[in-house]
Amino acid sequence: MILRYILLGMLLFTVACGDKKGMDGASSHSGNQGDTIVLADDSPILKQIVTQTVEVENYSMEFTTSGDVVPMSGKLAEVAVPFSGRILQSSVQLGRKVNVGTPLFNLGSTDFYEAAKAYFAARSSYVVAEKNYARQKDLVAHGVAAQKDLDMAESEAQIANQEMEQAEATLRLFNIDPANIRMGEPLTVVSPIAGEVVKYNLTIGSYVQEESEALVVIADLNKVWIRAQVKESYFGAVQPGNRAEVTIATPKGATFPGTVHYVGEMLDPQSRSLEVIVECDNNDRLLKLGMFCQVRFYGDATPSILLPPGAIMQDYDHTYVFVETAPGHYVRREVRAESAGLDKVHVIEGLNVGDKVVTQGGIFIKQ
Repeated sequence: MILRYILLGMLLFTVACGDKKGMDGASSHSGNQGDTIVLADDSPILKQIVTQTVEVENYSMEFTTSGDVVPMSGKLAEVAVPFSGRILQSSVQLGRKVNVGTPLFNLGSTDFYEAAKAYFAARSSYVVAEKNYARQKDLVAHGVAAQKDLDMAESEAQIANQEMEQAEATLRLFNIDPANIRMGEPLTVVSPIAGEVVKYNLTIGSYVQEESEALVVIADLNKVWIRAQVKESYFGAVQPGNRAEVTIATPKGATFPGTVHYVGEMLDPQSRSLEVIVECDNNDRLLKLGMFCQVRFYGDATPSILLPPGAIMQDYDHTYVFVETAPGHYVRREVRAESAGLDKVHVIEGLNVGDKVVTQGGIFIKQ
């Protein structure tokens, strides 16, 4: 009787082991052939695997980064006093539109009076020297004067001309047109650019030093620049002339079209990013200087390989896909890829047109 129970137990164990072996065989691959994973013809995993043949389609890389609004180069002027002195009169106010040469304020300054005096003295000396030179040329032509007198007069005229040009240059250095000054009159400080007054800090009668901060700031805000920081992984995707969109954090989330104006050449070692300048129209004045914003870049459309996200496998620091080389035969292929939106992945390296890639079920054959 005991022997019969022993034999019955062995039979049940054998049947159970056989069933388990059959289940395991149906739920796993039958083995590897080198780097190739091979699934048995009756493996249920085959029903979970979906493949896609690699094709090329046009793709434009899109990504978003942060930025801030800054004035365009040459479109902002900070006007300070060129000489120490007293503010005598103001001709502008906040928000006023000005042109090149529009008077901003008058300054009474002894330093300016001395500079003007030096200019007028140099100009007077030049006029006298030029007349003397002309007279000597006439005398030499009629045989009355010696050649050495003509040479001396010419040298004096040249020196006087250089001194006058130096005096003019000193005035122009402070944006002063020598033709507009009058002896004894205060200096009229004018706008160097066309735009509007965005900062005004003038007090009539106050005494200001030439090292003081700008009293008037002029800016042309019809167009502005967006200074964006682009991570190095996107460097090749941004080119001058590319389309961009700028979004500001207003209740309505206003968006403005822009164009990539400049791609920097110097990488910030701390943030590992590159400065990219986007130019935007700002006729409505909604883009304020110093404002933070989001910038979305759109690269040029290029032939690319795009796959569903489910095709991409990751293992530690490796990114790869499974390529079907024959029915039930799969090879792991490392790739370099980046996100291309919510439902696409852009494969940059590792695949060729015609490759048959596992897009679903790769997790079941991942080892």
